Amino acid sequence: MKKIAIIGAGVMGKQHAQTIQKHPETELIAVCDPFSEAMAQEFQVPNFKDLDELLRQCKLDGVVIANPNRFHVSTAIECMKHGIPCLLEKPLALNTEEALQLISEQKKLNVPILVGHHRRHNKIIQQAYDLIQQGILGKINTFNALWTVYKPDSYFEIEWHRKSGAGVLAINLVHDLDLMRYLNGEIESVHAMTSHQNRKLEVEDTISILVRFKNGALGTLLASDAAVSPWGWDQNTEENKASFAPSPDQNCYYISGTEGALSVPNLEYWRYPDHSTKSWSTALIKKQQLPNKDEDVYMNQLSHFIKVIEGKRSPISSPEDAIKNIQLLECIEKSAREQRTVLIEPLEFLAAIA
Repeated sequence: MKKIAIIGAGVMGKQHAQTIQKHPETELIAVCDPFSEAMAQEFQVPNFKDLDELLRQCKLDGVVIANPNRFHVSTAIECMKHGIPCLLEKPLALNTEEALQLISEQKKLNVPILVGHHRRHNKIIQQAYDLIQQGILGKINTFNALWTVYKPDSYFEIEWHRKSGAGVLAINLVHDLDLMRYLNGEIESVHAMTSHQNRKLEVEDTISILVRFKNGALGTLLASDAAVSPWGWDQNTEENKASFAPSPDQNCYYISGTEGALSVPNLEYWRYPDHSTKSWSTALIKKQQLPNKDEDVYMNQLSHFIKVIEGKRSPISSPEDAIKNIQLLECIEKSAREQRTVLIEPLEFLAAIA
């Protein structure tokens, strides 16, 4: 039974607490939050207001770091100094420079960190990944992604939701960008445009991103939180029923190649009949792999974290991988601001500290 503490008693902290409590191989033994003891009381465990006190008094197999983003790096470093593996909620850090500091310390301390890009643990993504690896699409040429919803007016009553940096790019699209990278490899350049026309707020409400993958494929990610539609990961996978009305018959990713096409999350794929001539005049046949929408993605993530703690698995989302999402967001912001294509420069400093 792995003894785990949660640092940060917000929304994500509570999500992790519920998961740890349900998992047969984990035990929640403490919460660390300087502002509120409510979650600790709810789950009947002690609350520590001070991180040092938690680390001194509790024998831990792992921690979940879900405190405010600006404390992610300092908290993870302190936990690693005590030899404690971390499940670190995204974002890994506030920027690439801060992420590099964390990676450098991790190399010295040699303590594993799993970054909480939880969608990678969704069985549908593993199914899609396996189909792509089997070569059913041939050489991938296009990857189109959609995330279009309508956030209620009440969402913007919170002041920071109206400020630059809290728009669809940083808050919502980091997940889709991570999955585009996971399914089709690294991105080498981006060109982005943003719009504020709907709410006239400092924060963008709509964004269009063009990407070029290193394997030669081109992609788009079109998103808006002021558009009525059934298309988006949360609606289509039913992963977050508490916040998003489901649209399970729809898809949000469309991937096509020289041999076939795949839609996600419903895992429908199209190809020409065997021995037929590939031509737009030849009818395609459709197959479908039944998507696994029943498993709890956070339970899957926690099971993976247990294997990371035990040294049986490398993190599916490591800091060295997650820093690329931060760099990608920075380049997209720069592209939109300067109205030009931005190349994703190699993170050569990672090799320097390897």
